[in-house]
Amino acid sequence: MAENEGLIKLIDEEEGIVVLEEPNGEENRYEIVLVLDVDDDTYLIIVPEDDDVEEGFALKVVENEEGDTFYEPVVDEEELSKIEEELAKEDQ
Repeated sequence: MAENEGLIKLIDEEEGIVVLEEPNGEENRYEIVLVLDVDDDTYLIIVPEDDDVEEGFALKVVENEEGDTFYEPVVDEEELSKIEEELAKEDQ
């Protein structure tokens, strides 16, 4: 993660929440609004829990060889474009 990005503190897919700790130590809650499959990858689309915003963030669901699940923020522009295209299809 880049130095100015937050740290993922908690992800509870059943409850639909993500808690991120910002670089300044402040914790913010996000709501998982969509679990999206694109190609062979799965993403969690999250938005701030207490805001009425149209823009969200994408976390990629990654499993290691031992089967442990991790979540990575999506920052690659090409990957973000694929996600946006899939979201546009979902809205139709």
